[in-house]
Amino acid sequence: MDYFEESLKFIESEEMRECFRNTLLVESARLKYDPMLNCGEFIVGSRSSITEKLAALRKLPQHKEILDLIKAAEFALAERESVKDNVFLVTTHYPYRDDGKCDTWDERTPYLSYESVMDWINKHTDKECEMYSETLEQCMNRVWYEVEKFVPDENNELNLKITWTLNAKGEIMFFEIDDNFKEKYKVYEHNDDNDDWIAWHYWEGSHHWTAPPIPFDFGDIITIDMRPFYEYFRGVIIRIEDNKDCCAIACIYCDEDGYLDNQTLKHNMRGILTKVSPLYRAELFKGELPENESVLRNISEAIKKVPSTEQVDVDNGIVYRKHELADQFDDFLAFGSYKKKDGYFGCSWDEFRENFGM
Repeated sequence: MDYFEESLKFIESEEMRECFRNTLLVESARLKYDPMLNCGEFIVGSRSSITEKLAALRKLPQHKEILDLIKAAEFALAERESVKDNVFLVTTHYPYRDDGKCDTWDERTPYLSYESVMDWINKHTDKECEMYSETLEQCMNRVWYEVEKFVPDENNELNLKITWTLNAKGEIMFFEIDDNFKEKYKVYEHNDDNDDWIAWHYWEGSHHWTAPPIPFDFGDIITIDMRPFYEYFRGVIIRIEDNKDCCAIACIYCDEDGYLDNQTLKHNMRGILTKVSPLYRAELFKGELPENESVLRNISEAIKKVPSTEQVDVDNGIVYRKHELADQFDDFLAFGSYKKKDGYFGCSWDEFRENFGM
């Protein structure tokens, strides 16, 4: 299918791309769902510009869901046009930290046109590249922008209408319509089984739909790449369940303080709903782990010593793998009562090792 190959171009990981090429159409037929949603998400949830995404969506079979995604994107692009009394504000963002915050630099000067905002962004990106001796591509892994558009109401009060997320080139990647306008602009009801299909919701980032098959096994150490929204790090696969659940795949990782935690790979690594899913950029890590992540090798080796088993969900006809030790690690980190001294959840390596006799 040409459209399927078109959507795979938006998967940055060669390993994930090849896995989807070999398994996704078979899996979707077995689980009786339309792979068109996966194709749409591969495109919409990528780091590519909205214009590239829109061009690719138009090449897909024009199912209602795809038409809705196109309609929402066209709305977001049209909103760049300025009308009287519109105000635009821009914020520069840097990668998130484990406390859920990220460094920002607000340009609170109100602009009366999107073009004026773009002039400022282009100049600011040039300064960032010069300051850190970076190429534009390197800067794109570290800097991103949010542009907000405010429109006046009948009381001449300004209300936020739409927020665009832009890369360091000034290209729109994602957008979000404010709650006050969502009811007016939402697109939904694509079939009788799902009456809350909302196209603009999927342009907010890759948090939704199912987690497709992966080419990794329990205990594999993989790269976790959510740049520019978070720094690059690594994790150990501890959960591989059925492909109907967006939380089916999970990893153990070391947070910035060296504590262990676990989160789902699809959309919640480090507990932050970043726009870009690390699932579609994951690759097997083969190098030397940095000192602050070295304990991941111990965890990986412990899991690899224990074979996984197959489980059958008779009701749904699903066969998936289970791993007893990895499940124990998962449960311990998910439901443990431990907290770091600053109040955030996390388990030290000594606590973890003592609990499992490692």
